[in-house]
Amino acid sequence: MKIININGPINSGKSTVSKLLAEQIPNALFIEVDDLLSDEEQETLGLSMEKGWAERTNRLSKMIVKYKKTKQYNVIIFAYPISKNLYNEWKAWEDEYTCFVNVTLAPRLDVCLQNRGNRELDAWELNRIRQMYDEGYHKPEFADLIIDNSEQTPQETVNEILAFLR
Repeated sequence: MKIININGPINSGKSTVSKLLAEQIPNALFIEVDDLLSDEEQETLGLSMEKGWAERTNRLSKMIVKYKKTKQYNVIIFAYPISKNLYNEWKAWEDEYTCFVNVTLAPRLDVCLQNRGNRELDAWELNRIRQMYDEGYHKPEFADLIIDNSEQTPQETVNEILAFLR
């Protein structure tokens, strides 16, 4: 089983690329991590933003462990900006049957700050994008592959990932 995380800052194209990638790999599942805990549930549970992120990744981890045991999918793809600690935790899932791959999308900051597709960025998101670039989310030391997708279509980015995975 391959577990693939599409990493990167907000608005870098993670979800779009992940969905396309899952469509082009046989027996693959895409998990939208943001959907694992709604904003309403986070508020009801009284979780801070950081604790909400932790809860989402905890739920994701449980799902992946379940799918790893059942061998229901050959590939699990998710899109989420991760830290070195999460990378190390998920890299520990590797065994003779499981491989974890972290692909980081790294468009230029000016591209990431633009409304892309149907997404309208709000002030909080624009600020968070700048912060994520300051924190190095676009160039983590733990990426297996970093793609500057500033001038690529989502399909071109998927093609680059598929070539890397071969």
